[in-house]
Amino acid sequence: MKKSAKKVVTLLVSIICIFALVIILVFATKGNTPGTIDSNMSTKINASGQVYNADYLFENKTPYVGNNSKVLHIIDNLQFANYRGQVSLQTEKTPYGVTVNYDFENLAEEDYQKSKIENEERLKLAFKRNAALMFSLIGNLDNLTFICHQNNGSKEYIFTRAEVQKDYNEDLKEYSKDKNKFGSFAITLNNDNIIVHSMKKYSPAMSSVFGLKIMSTYEGKADNIRYTATEGTLMRNISSENRGKTLSVPANTYIYWSPLTGDDTSLKADKIIIKVEALNQGIKIAEQKFCINKEGLIYTIEENTNVVTDVK
Repeated sequence: MKKSAKKVVTLLVSIICIFALVIILVFATKGNTPGTIDSNMSTKINASGQVYNADYLFENKTPYVGNNSKVLHIIDNLQFANYRGQVSLQTEKTPYGVTVNYDFENLAEEDYQKSKIENEERLKLAFKRNAALMFSLIGNLDNLTFICHQNNGSKEYIFTRAEVQKDYNEDLKEYSKDKNKFGSFAITLNNDNIIVHSMKKYSPAMSSVFGLKIMSTYEGKADNIRYTATEGTLMRNISSENRGKTLSVPANTYIYWSPLTGDDTSLKADKIIIKVEALNQGIKIAEQKFCINKEGLIYTIEENTNVVTDVK
């Protein structure tokens, strides 16, 4: 073989070897790259009514904190993604962690998340649920830090896997073992986005109103709200023929609950449970339950983070 031909062959072999080495290095380091993630690597999607879109999130499940692309896709399909800033990864040594910055200094008035962001208790709960999903989907994630930059300064919310795990019966990783189980898990976490507005108290002796006035909102896209009561009657108004223990109405519509059922004016139960379900295209995407306590002829709503008595 001529020297020139040998040189060409040698050059080709060298190029092939270098190319192969690059490929090996890329795959060897995939999922273990520390540092700051490029903000343009991910795209948020239409969650079709769900705050947490289970199908898309499940597709981005990864064993590694350092899988830049999948980690960012997960973060950008959790709550507050439209305010997300810089993301940093700690993958050099354990504990492995992710830090996410959020810019809440210029909140859009029409953003349904605004009331939650401005309520510290609800904001922390939302971040804790974001954390639960990330711990479920990212296998070796140990710590999470969410840094909120607001007009009155910055605040950090720090969660460890062990801390968040205490809220759940199963290992968080088990919830993402298969798609169906993860879907149910996501619906459970969506529940925080139903807010029930109600009167504080009601009595059949009150002449000004014919029932306990209730209205539920969903911080996302929901077509209808479905109510189910263990006792009593649900109705849209006093003349409504559509009444019973279950009632479906468009979102943001007032309804009434009454202890009176037909000719029976007595209600023996001391505690009534009302289930509230948010529906999008007929599919349940979130659920809340609240209690009505009876004392004599007075019925009183139990308040919590998601049940507020601000209706007159």
